[in-house]
Amino acid sequence: MTVADVMVRAVVTATPDTLVSGARRLMKQARARHLPVLDGPLLVGIVSDRDLRSAPSETVPLREVMRRPVFVLSPDTSLHRAAHLFRERRFGAMPVLDGRELVGIVSVVDVLKVLGE
Repeated sequence: MTVADVMVRAVVTATPDTLVSGARRLMKQARARHLPVLDGPLLVGIVSDRDLRSAPSETVPLREVMRRPVFVLSPDTSLHRAAHLFRERRFGAMPVLDGRELVGIVSVVDVLKVLGE
């Protein structure tokens, strides 16, 4: 199995100018804990619910709290390789890129569900 088999394809994203308060709303509506940040079509960062909780203010733009560089997976990455990267890097989720295009996001929970079956 590969990342493409378990990734979430309908990814909710934000921009570097999105405020922390707006990102919180997006994440709550999508029931997501990670939000890729795009500048046009390019992935430039990622924020987690933890990043937003530690933000100094609700009015800070994501460019000031997003994590970068962003570690990404390709759709053909094996689930075992993804699990290894999650453990090694201690990430909760990683965006999935096909070339430069964001095609999904996969979380450690997504991988564990499948590997645990």
